[in-house]
Amino acid sequence: MTAYRVAENVGISYEMRTQNKYPEVVARLTGAGTKGQNRIDLDLTHRFTFGTATAYTDRDGRSIDVTTGGGTAQELFDTDHPLKGTTTTYRNRLAGNPRLSKGALEGMERLVVEQTYNQMGEKKVMPFDILWTTDDPNTVNTAREYLRSTADPNATHAGVTNVYSGKYKHVILPRLATDKDGAPDTDKRYYWGIASSKHSNLYCGIWEAPHMIPPAAKENSEDSQNDKQLSLLWETIVEKLRKLQETLKKVFETICSETQKWGRSTTIIGEPKLGYGIV
Repeated sequence: MTAYRVAENVGISYEMRTQNKYPEVVARLTGAGTKGQNRIDLDLTHRFTFGTATAYTDRDGRSIDVTTGGGTAQELFDTDHPLKGTTTTYRNRLAGNPRLSKGALEGMERLVVEQTYNQMGEKKVMPFDILWTTDDPNTVNTAREYLRSTADPNATHAGVTNVYSGKYKHVILPRLATDKDGAPDTDKRYYWGIASSKHSNLYCGIWEAPHMIPPAAKENSEDSQNDKQLSLLWETIVEKLRKLQETLKKVFETICSETQKWGRSTTIIGEPKLGYGIV
């Protein structure tokens, strides 16, 4: 499992505070409250977006490995997934990558029937009850026609039962057709697939829930992106230097005292000082 942290600072300028820009201030603050959840949604969705690759580079330049347990070159959507107890392989990617249609959906259902095995290569029965798509209007409307029509959407006469009615739950993934930065990617607008809500071997671990760090009174220099509070860092440095200066002063005073005690001649010019600066 890959673990990493992301953060973003939201700035409220002096002009915004003093020139009646409070609607903009409120918009920035409320927008900041959803950034964490949106980033999690983007990163998780990109496991599907880049499911035909072994890795991708995210918006922060981080290389994300999206291979499966089948090996370092095994893509999430592939045509030769291996099984442990047999040489049989299976595919979970429809040949030709067709757009959503009745024929394509039946082809995907045929994969479920004929390409679902246990590790010994024996047929396994697994219910698939989710139809997921991008937010492309044509794809969304096609899915709704198949799932909500009271009759066969392709029939030329009334009274024909729609076999897909109630069969799937339609899940729209609005960030599926995006690039690594979250910008729209028209090459992926027709992505779709089916899934099972009862069987999954995917795991998601969140070790730090999204949260905000509000600025304190007279303090607005929190650097969330680097996990540092600049003013506190400055105060810590100054305090340590002050203690070091006091220690050095005591050392010089001890040297003077001891040399005078034993009758030696020692001259200390000026007072010990320690200069420092922060650039």
